[in-house]
Amino acid sequence: RQSPTRDAAGITIAKWDYKHSAIIAGLTHEKPHDNVAWEIFYPAGPFALLPLNDDADGTHRSSLVWTVSEADGAGVMKLGDRAFLAEVEKRMGGVLGKVLTVGHRSSWPLGFHHTAKITAERLALIGDSAHGIHPIAGQGLNLGLRDVGALVEVLSDGARLGLDPGDPELLKRYETWRGLDSFMVALATDGLTRLFGVPGKAASAVRRLGMAAVQRTPMLKDFFMDEARGVSGDLPEILRA
Repeated sequence: RQSPTRDAAGITIAKWDYKHSAIIAGLTHEKPHDNVAWEIFYPAGPFALLPLNDDADGTHRSSLVWTVSEADGAGVMKLGDRAFLAEVEKRMGGVLGKVLTVGHRSSWPLGFHHTAKITAERLALIGDSAHGIHPIAGQGLNLGLRDVGALVEVLSDGARLGLDPGDPELLKRYETWRGLDSFMVALATDGLTRLFGVPGKAASAVRRLGMAAVQRTPMLKDFFMDEARGVSGDLPEILRA
């Protein structure tokens, strides 16, 4: 996210701090995850369980991404393994059975940033150098992959035409292709972060009604699932396979 090349190019960037920390750890657990990711929303932020491959001995594994308030982050990191495991298991609600072990923990501050443009003279930004978002919808990796795929396709097409990789028209095509998509996803994740951060029973009831409406409407459900998987919109050819 801290790109010296971007800064040297003088590209303007908008950014702010969410006052959240993401606690990352590996878990082993009793039940198989069946390649399903879970995201449970709490007032302080989402609690996500991301499936990993089983160990060679068949032990089931997942990655934990637990968003906590910045004020609570240090305290959570200082918990002993037994206390941390108990807190994790309580928040999981039994979806993966008993938590058996917790691996090394790390903590990362969460913030937002987005550049005013993603190209400059002989320069193209991809991934976190161009946009950094909250992990609430797990879209950071998808955005980065689409950036890479689009840039590879643009440069490959240019090479077939004998164009220089830094040709302004190639960079303009990349900017047009990726600029709006990344901006809209960044806005959506920022909006979700703020929406789920509104306290109170009324706000919670509205969120539950909205989620229930999506669950009961196949068209909406398919739309949001495609967005979450990163398979919607104008995908680069390499990501269509």
